[in-house]
Amino acid sequence: MLATLAQYSTDDSASGGSIAIFVILYLALLVLFLVGYWKVFTKLGLPGWMGIIPFVNVYMIFKARGQREPVVWLILFLIPCINIVAAWFLANDTAELFDKELGWKIFLFLIPGISHLVLGFGSAQADRAAMAPGVGLNAA
Repeated sequence: MLATLAQYSTDDSASGGSIAIFVILYLALLVLFLVGYWKVFTKLGLPGWMGIIPFVNVYMIFKARGQREPVVWLILFLIPCINIVAAWFLANDTAELFDKELGWKIFLFLIPGISHLVLGFGSAQADRAAMAPGVGLNAA
């Protein structure tokens, strides 16, 4: 028993340092993803800040697509299990706004942060025909 007590250490500096590194990496990744959302929204002709505010970005994507009632789908995002279906429709609408096919819809659904970075900084352009009248690029 004495050998076990001798091995026990109360020094938490190593775990504190690893937690700090994890938090810094997490925040850096979060900022990177928010930049991707900002770029996607500017490509759609919407203010970039709308892309980084939770719920506003969901509402504006559904509104920009114009095929679903944005408020209803925003409420569906708050219901557990149903939000998975709502997330699929959000990925579907985002892909169709950029005239992308099924592979992109799956990419946007499964890995939204990285896929928005690729859309935002890639060569993809918003499809004006897929946007609702009076929103974003079709506002004028």
